[in-house]
Amino acid sequence: MEFIEKYFLWFMIYSILGWIYETLICSAEQQKFINRGFLNGPYCPIYGCGAIIDIIFLENIRNYIILFLAGMFLTCSLEYFTSWGMEKMFHARWWDYSDRKLNINGRVCLLGGVVFGTFSVILIKFLHLITSWFTYKISEPVLLILSLILFISILVDAVYTVARFAKFEKKLKKLTNGMDNAIQTANQYKKVILYKISESEIYEKASAAYISILGKINSQERRMSTRYNDALQKIKEAIKRKN
Repeated sequence: MEFIEKYFLWFMIYSILGWIYETLICSAEQQKFINRGFLNGPYCPIYGCGAIIDIIFLENIRNYIILFLAGMFLTCSLEYFTSWGMEKMFHARWWDYSDRKLNINGRVCLLGGVVFGTFSVILIKFLHLITSWFTYKISEPVLLILSLILFISILVDAVYTVARFAKFEKKLKKLTNGMDNAIQTANQYKKVILYKISESEIYEKASAAYISILGKINSQERRMSTRYNDALQKIKEAIKRKN
C-alpha cells in the first residue's frame, strides 16, 4: 500500500510542477495570468502521468542520448493520445501546435518533443532523486493522510469539471447561434438600408449577444471554449470595428 501512496504523491508533485511550468510560459506569452490545465486546481495531470511513465520505464537507463530519445517518444505519445482522447470526449482542444513546424495533426510537435525529452533527462537524472529522497523521509501515517487528502481534492475537482461540461455545450451552442443570428439580421438590414447604417450599428446586435451569453460562462468554461475559437474571434473583430 505504501508503494501506491508514494507513486500517487509523485504523480501529484509532478502534476503541480507541470502546472507551474505551463502557467509561467503561457502567462509570459499573454502578458497576463493564465490558469493552465483542464481542472481548476494548480495541477496538470498529464505532466504527472508523463513523469510516472518515465520513472517506470526509463529509470534504469544510463545513456543520456537513449534516455532523451526514449523520453521524447513516451511523452509525445502520451501527449498525442491525451489530446485525441479529450477531443473525442469533450469536443475541445487544450493545445494546438498547427502553427509549429514538424507537427503531427497539431497534437505534438518537434519543439515540444525536444522539451519533453530534455525534461525526461532532468527528471530521471536529477529531479526524481530529490523527490524520492524527500518522500521516503515521510512516515507512513503522514504519507497516507497526505495522499488521501490530495486524492479527494483532485477527485472532487474532476467530478465537478466533468459535471460542468454537461451544461457547457449548451451555453456555447447558444452563444454561437445567437451571434450568427445577430450578424445575419444586421447584414439583412444593411442590404435594405445600406446608406443609413454605419459599421458600428451593423455589429450592435452581435456585440449584445456576445456580451450577454459570455457573461454567463465562468472562467473554467472559457478555458474550455477552444472548439469555438474561430466564431469567437470573428465576433471580437467585428465588435472592435464597432468601437
